[in-house]
Amino acid sequence: MPDNRRDKIGSKHDKNTMNIVLSTDYEVFFGKNTGTVDNTLLEPSQALCDIAARHGVPLVFFVDIGFLLRLRGEALRFPYLMRDYDRVMRQLEQFVAAGHELQLHVHPHWEDSSWLGEAWHIDTRRFRLHDFGGDEIGGIVQRYTQALRAVAGDDGVFAYRAGGWMIQPFETIKVALRDAGIYIDSTVFSGGISEGKTKHFDFSGAPSASRWFFDNNPLLSNPEGEFLEIPIANYQVPPTFYWRYALIKKFGGVKHQAFGKGKPIRMGCSELVRKLSHWTNSEVSMDGYKASFLAPAFREYELAGKTDFVVIGHPKALTRYSLEQLERFIEGCKANPSNQFVGFGDYRSCLTNR
Repeated sequence: MPDNRRDKIGSKHDKNTMNIVLSTDYEVFFGKNTGTVDNTLLEPSQALCDIAARHGVPLVFFVDIGFLLRLRGEALRFPYLMRDYDRVMRQLEQFVAAGHELQLHVHPHWEDSSWLGEAWHIDTRRFRLHDFGGDEIGGIVQRYTQALRAVAGDDGVFAYRAGGWMIQPFETIKVALRDAGIYIDSTVFSGGISEGKTKHFDFSGAPSASRWFFDNNPLLSNPEGEFLEIPIANYQVPPTFYWRYALIKKFGGVKHQAFGKGKPIRMGCSELVRKLSHWTNSEVSMDGYKASFLAPAFREYELAGKTDFVVIGHPKALTRYSLEQLERFIEGCKANPSNQFVGFGDYRSCLTNR
């Protein structure tokens, strides 16, 4: 059972403490092959929870609840889909019982996608929440939040991570999140840029602070803002990293094979060229070969005097190698009593104590 440190993080930075958040986006793939519920969600998430249980650390699952609502809806036409829905819901209930958090992750393309009998037809023409009208955005956020709170509890679901990191422009979705009781965001990672047709964001102007308040723009610190940004940690990598990544993924064997058997949406050509030819900022991740820089990224944050280190992951993209690296990282961090593994619930006092 993870340590219960609810509301233990003060509004002022404690330079002797590093708060570590292990978060993961609980979702299937969005390409032509989504993968199965078993290999993208159930199996890898259980492997992750086994590690968390061994070391007594909490996890945060940003749940793509839109997928589950669509799965339940399509089960009216294809009753056998209800089995997958029930198994996922049972796993989410187990997360909550084990002391882990469920938070809101929105991929609204599920509003337009459908089950064809053997596979999903994924319609990404409205992949961003911003692609919907104002009333539609409010309805989606309310419906998704309420459905997730039915599992997490009335006191749960107060943090948000935008699907595909596409939180800009925030003004478009601000009211919907506020009205749904969402007041913490963890979408931004400093220096992150994507210029793809389907997925695009620009975090090049993000503050270098460990966390900050904001109002209309998550990249603009405002001490009086309604929302708290707790950014995903970032790490600068050379182009050779991605060349190695590609080689290991292709020739690394079973140890480097992802649990999920689906296919992601292809990266845009300009983004691919930039990563293969220039130093770029990456989110700090427990996924695949990226887990190799968990420890060096953490050391950089320590040397910089930062107080918050948020790791992102995706059950579908976990590998045996990445889980080994994650467990080694947890063991190393727990050896220092100044480090504490927390959830986003621990940050609520930052808002109430201002």
